[in-house]
Amino acid sequence: MRPRPRTRDFILDAAELLVLDVGAGHMTLDAVAERAGVSKGGLLYHFHSKEALLEAMVSRLLQRFAARQAETTLNLPEGPKRGLRAYLMASLTDAEATQRLSASLLAAGANNPKLLEPVREYFREWFARLGTFGLEFERAAVISLAVDGLWLLELLQLSPLDQRQRAGVSRELFRLVDGSA
Repeated sequence: MRPRPRTRDFILDAAELLVLDVGAGHMTLDAVAERAGVSKGGLLYHFHSKEALLEAMVSRLLQRFAARQAETTLNLPEGPKRGLRAYLMASLTDAEATQRLSASLLAAGANNPKLLEPVREYFREWFARLGTFGLEFERAAVISLAVDGLWLLELLQLSPLDQRQRAGVSRELFRLVDGSA
């Protein structure tokens, strides 16, 4: 028999599914509680407001990306460029559901910029580390900004690239990391 996930995680799972269905702007605490199968009081015990729930969702999304990046790092050969390669790989292989969830949370953040503070902090820390990857800071920053730009265009469904072009851009980013471009 499989143990039931912690209630907090169960609520976050339900909220993510709801956001994928209706968008963060239309998510209500009542709907999340119903989807999670908990009382509204039970939900409020863990998340005192919709904003607190959205903040937890953003935080968990960042934690999952960091975990994917860390796992990818472990599977790459040792070397100073390993961290940057892992970032590219984690960014370029984002699942569609994660993209849709990210887009919805980004929209919620547009209405309340405070929700995006953990994302700002993540990028402050990431850019502070860019000089440690065996490349000049500027080159590492250009690579990071390029992959983030591609990710953002795809997130907003604005990318004009077809699969072949995207694969070519991805290969070029890795060549830039390796210093062969």
